[in-house]
Amino acid sequence: MADVTPRRYPEMKGKVALVTGGTTGIGLATAQAFAHEGATVVIASRNEKRAQQALLGLADVGRVSWIACDVTSGRDVERLITTISRDHGHLDYAFNNAGSGGKMSPIASMSEEAWGKTITGYLTSVFLCMRHQLPVMLKAGHGVIVNNSSVDGLRGYPLTGGGAYAAAKHGVLGLTRSAALEHAKDGIRITAICPGWIGTPLVQNYIKKNEEIGARILGQEPIGRLGTPAEVANGVLWLCSDASSFALGSPMILDGGYMA
Repeated sequence: MADVTPRRYPEMKGKVALVTGGTTGIGLATAQAFAHEGATVVIASRNEKRAQQALLGLADVGRVSWIACDVTSGRDVERLITTISRDHGHLDYAFNNAGSGGKMSPIASMSEEAWGKTITGYLTSVFLCMRHQLPVMLKAGHGVIVNNSSVDGLRGYPLTGGGAYAAAKHGVLGLTRSAALEHAKDGIRITAICPGWIGTPLVQNYIKKNEEIGARILGQEPIGRLGTPAEVANGVLWLCSDASSFALGSPMILDGGYMA
């Protein structure tokens, strides 16, 4: 049965939206939401097999394509944005969602390699994306960038081993706020979203492997459940929409009461 949910943001029709890490979880839900609003969507990721599966599921929603990209590679990101500019002429929305990290371990025993991989995968990647997205948006005189941080960008990681992840996500917020101030008068809005525990495939598998950890995670959510990727996608689209025209720099927290 066709989706008959009405469009909420008619201004998105015909616009171009980029979603990094758009083949699963929050990214996939956001790509679907943009496509439903009539935007032309580009998803970027490393895994072609997963991308083809995502494209198959999105085929009936709207115009969605995939470009291979490792967001930890400046050369890859530059090629991604160049391709979007060539094929579509402009970039209106960017959700910098992709992230990856090294092995989680306590700070006292964490290797430099694991630290570096996590900072690169979750923070440097956001810098690289904005570094190449901004000139395109500045040339057009408009655009919205939403960076995916976390509630762990607002507090310490609540489980042992997440120090590097929390540091990276704090960094995303510092980077977001600074970039937002730099371009506040340029027609570019830059902000971030801070999800709590969301029921992505990664988190669901994490919980299944350890019932004790799963119980602790659910215990951190006053609402009594995990959030859904679609709920985060709703927040991202609102931040990109004209309805949030005065939202700049400060992050949106979607956490089921986690930070309350």
